[in-house]
Amino acid sequence: MHAILLLASTEDAAHSHSIIDALPHMAGMLMVMVTLAVLWGVCALTAKLVATFIPEKKTAPPAPAKAPPPPVATPAAAVATDSGIAPEIVAVIAAAVATVTRDQPVRIVSIKPMSTSWERAGRQSVLTSHRIR
Repeated sequence: MHAILLLASTEDAAHSHSIIDALPHMAGMLMVMVTLAVLWGVCALTAKLVATFIPEKKTAPPAPAKAPPPPVATPAAAVATDSGIAPEIVAVIAAAVATVTRDQPVRIVSIKPMSTSWERAGRQSVLTSHRIR
């Protein structure tokens, strides 16, 4: 109904529009909708078939996690004063190291800020790769 009113409102003397002129466009939209519905059905059917023919692997319940050994005490103040890194950052780094190396006792010897030479080289590479117009 709205399409008829829309076509009627845009009709002028030079171009007469009718529903028959709009049928190819409506048929195209219908074809797209039908194709999408068929693809959705194929995907749903494939999911059902996969679930039917491939049994789910039953995994053993996870073993209870061991409590990580306490990290070797490193004086945070000594590390912070030597490298200029805040004690909070040193504590976070020590916790990350203790988490990664659960079964092995480790000792943090030093923490140093990274050099930015790689960063500069990367930026220079990107900037020189562009063509100047």
